[in-house]
Amino acid sequence: MSKYFRYYPQTQYAFANGSFTIEKSVKNISLKTVLKDGLSQDDPYAFLRYTIREDEKAEDIADFYYDDPAMSWLVYFANDIVDPYTQWPKTYENFTEYFRKKYASQALPSGTDAIVWGQDTTRTDNIVHWKNTDDETILISPDSYIRAQTFNVNVPPVDGDFVAGDWTAVRRFDYEMEENEELRNIILVNDSYAPTVLENLRSLLNG
Repeated sequence: MSKYFRYYPQTQYAFANGSFTIEKSVKNISLKTVLKDGLSQDDPYAFLRYTIREDEKAEDIADFYYDDPAMSWLVYFANDIVDPYTQWPKTYENFTEYFRKKYASQALPSGTDAIVWGQDTTRTDNIVHWKNTDDETILISPDSYIRAQTFNVNVPPVDGDFVAGDWTAVRRFDYEMEENEELRNIILVNDSYAPTVLENLRSLLNG
């Protein structure tokens, strides 16, 4: 990723340190670019869809597609990835470790492992939301589900009486896993553009 950030201009950042204010020159990564949008407008084939495999790194993809692992910065750039730790899919082993740490305190009262707690279908404190079985884009909160069940009235836009079988609980483990899996779907800049993208990026960021 270092090649990517190399071309960002410097900016002064002030932060408090006790009673003192310290200024430091840092890379201005908040600067927005229009390079990606410009490419997609010029050529619908400028980007290719790619699914990240288990334990596959950006360097592996760059080596496979661009024949140069150092081009990993382009993989990150095309997908607006600034923090690979949170924006890159975790392996199953790393995911479960992350999940255990994140939900340790919530699982503690249950006396079980966080992974077990996060998947336990007999519990309600691990439910993120309820999903409509006919239209999975319709989601309701646990509180809305309880109200709908109590008063036998569906939540708009679903009409009619409440039917419990029309809703599926999405629990913490499945929710987090789905979020992680979604990160696998990325785009790659067509390799024919790679030689010019770097020059365009440098010009765009530094003027």
